[in-house]
Amino acid sequence: MHILGLLIGLIGFIAVWYWRLKVLRDVARDGRKIAETVANLPRKMRFKNRSGKAGLSVVDDPREAATILMLEVAQARGALTTNQEATIRAEIMHHFDFTEADATELMAQAGWLSRNGGAAHVVVARMTDFIKQVPGMGNKELVDLDSMLVAVSEAEGAPSPSQLDLISQFRQKASLKV
Repeated sequence: MHILGLLIGLIGFIAVWYWRLKVLRDVARDGRKIAETVANLPRKMRFKNRSGKAGLSVVDDPREAATILMLEVAQARGALTTNQEATIRAEIMHHFDFTEADATELMAQAGWLSRNGGAAHVVVARMTDFIKQVPGMGNKELVDLDSMLVAVSEAEGAPSPSQLDLISQFRQKASLKV
């Protein structure tokens, strides 16, 4: 009988500690989500404050400008496809360390900002000039952005001539020798 009591006690002990660890894991997950939200809050608030304004003149984050460039390269082939959208999202998540939700939000924000930007060549020129003027933006970052643009252009197979033209314009404005 005492063995049965010990066994029930051991099972109860394990169950209580399992429950406590599960609660701690949930608290840690919630804390991480809150930290991510707080980290992206300044960017989200800037976007909210600018929501009444339109155009590329309100772009003040090089990540927004890079996303606008990727969208322009993707749309040079035609309407944005699922593969292109997934490639852009993956590039944002990889290079900017964003979550999938934040990457999707940044894509929507960039699309909204560039919707009245004009011709693709004008948008690429303005965003490239903006990115080059950002303090701390060196040749390595420009080469990384170039590789992001190439990846987006290859999302649907071989890049189209219009996509290659936009990438060539970016390289020329950014003074990249490729």
